Amino acid sequence: MQELMEKILREDKDFSESKFKAKADNIFIQIYTAVMKKDLTRVKHFVSEDLYKKFEQKIQILDDEGLIQVYGELNVSDTEIVRIIENDYNYEIEVRLLTKYLDYKLDKQTRNIVSGNDEIRIIKNMKLVFSKIKNAKTLEVARKCPGCGANMDITMNGKCEYCGSIFKLDEYDWVLIDI
Repeated sequence: MQELMEKILREDKDFSESKFKAKADNIFIQIYTAVMKKDLTRVKHFVSEDLYKKFEQKIQILDDEGLIQVYGELNVSDTEIVRIIENDYNYEIEVRLLTKYLDYKLDKQTRNIVSGNDEIRIIKNMKLVFSKIKNAKTLEVARKCPGCGANMDITMNGKCEYCGSIFKLDEYDWVLIDI
């Protein structure tokens, strides 16, 4: 694994292990928050299309069942890179997060708890897998909207404030492909 980490560091001058771990923590919290809000707009640009569809389905099931998912007090207490894989066209990094949070569902109408517990935080190991294509373009060239060409801040939500196009990071940066 150390060999591959060194190779990534040589090929990607912007990569650092500590920044990557912080990014993984942040993405985990943003995704769980997006599911609670039933709005994936802010996370769409840094997850794969397949994973995005899974979260859309989860939200649809919650809606169909008349439920509200609550993840309270989201926290990541430890992050570890556990595996790095090199494929012909990309790298994959698997990260283990030690998470702590409240996990319960409310009835949409009554707001009563129908499952889970709003007082006891669960402790859970989560596995996140990120992928980045080899020889990816640098993010420095990715400051223009793919739809209208306007300048955009891709770190915010990847959505152009002018035309609504979504900037996908998969040609430039690490994208979450599994959780």
